[in-house]
Amino acid sequence: MKIKSFVDTISLSGRLTSGLALFSLCVLGFLFLGVHFAIKDNLEEKQSLHLQSAVSAIKHLIESPKNHQTSLSILHDLEDLVHGDRDVHLKLIEESGGILYISKPSAWPQGARTIELPLPEERRIASYSTVVIALDTSEDQALIAKFSAILLAATLVGCSTIGLGGFVIVRQGLYPVRSLAEQTRQLATLAIGERLNTQGIPDELVLLVDQFNDLLSRLEKAYLQLESFNANVAHELRTPLAVMTANCELALRGSDTADQLREYIGSNLEDLQSLSGIISDMLFLSHADRGEKARRLPIASLSTLCSEVVEYYEAVFLEAGLNCIIQGDASGSFDGALLRRAVSNLLNNAVRHAQSKSVIEINIKSDKEGGAHISVINIGAPIPEESLPHIFDRFYRIDTSRISSSQNHGLGLAIVSAIARMHGGDTTASCANGATTIGIYVRSGA
Repeated sequence: MKIKSFVDTISLSGRLTSGLALFSLCVLGFLFLGVHFAIKDNLEEKQSLHLQSAVSAIKHLIESPKNHQTSLSILHDLEDLVHGDRDVHLKLIEESGGILYISKPSAWPQGARTIELPLPEERRIASYSTVVIALDTSEDQALIAKFSAILLAATLVGCSTIGLGGFVIVRQGLYPVRSLAEQTRQLATLAIGERLNTQGIPDELVLLVDQFNDLLSRLEKAYLQLESFNANVAHELRTPLAVMTANCELALRGSDTADQLREYIGSNLEDLQSLSGIISDMLFLSHADRGEKARRLPIASLSTLCSEVVEYYEAVFLEAGLNCIIQGDASGSFDGALLRRAVSNLLNNAVRHAQSKSVIEINIKSDKEGGAHISVINIGAPIPEESLPHIFDRFYRIDTSRISSSQNHGLGLAIVSAIARMHGGDTTASCANGATTIGIYVRSGA
């Protein structure tokens, strides 16, 4: 746990540099060990061959004497053989353990490789019974030690050089990251239109920068929507509050009749109901924004559900000289109350924009995944193309004069969009050939 905490405190360049240095140490260390043991095995094999060659020569000389040879002549031959090879040393030991002969008595090698060669009694000419042959390996050991020291030093120097070079390379390679951090720091708080510059950024970071810029775009959009929302809320609340304040001031003058007072109270009541409707709609949108889901129950016929809403609007249709037809049907698990509200808002919007004596059509279609499309089509003035993407925004009105603000607060289609999201669906809007189609797609629950 402490090691992990320590690693977390190391910078990215430090992690990369230390990782590169550790990796190079492992690689060079394995190479060092491989070369060391390869040389050692090679020298030991060479020593074995050298020693075996000396043993064979001495064994042949002792065990195969000629007829004219004596023990003294054999001893001279052994001395000549040993003196001809400075790395080979010889001892002749009698049966009692005493040493009869030793070559180079003052320089008998310590830690040498030795072989004891016992002589069969029938092959002995002299009184010695054992021949000890030693091979001096001190020079080879010194060579291995020196070479190992060189390899170790080369490994450490190599690791240090790679680590230092890696640090420089990593630091230079991470320069774009520091550049992005500096760009991010310099982004002005109120300059919401600024974006990170991707020029000169490596391909590996372009995706990250693009995602960050997309996030800034979404934040800019949300910020602008919030500003617009605040302005619209202030406007929607200010007008009825100003009217109620004026009515109260008039009523307090004390010279009004009871009928006039009732008129003031009635006007204030209408404004209060309007404010209450706005607050209720905003509260509903707030719940939808927090991710609240629709409560689903099986609905056998969406056509029947729409018929109930159309029946409620029958008087409105008669007054506006309109007719309404329903085509298609679908079924599934939906929130019936929310769908009624969505269809009601769509019909209310269609009534306000439909031509007199025209027909409003409710089109219902199902898809293969069990979802349902509910579209309301009306004939009337087309929605400007630049306004289509915004009709589901809160408080958005195509008519910016707000003449009908008392009846329309610009939240109806925003609520339709929220109901679609609560069902995991979406909204659609299009204009073609004088017909405006606004619809909602909802997914059926399991």
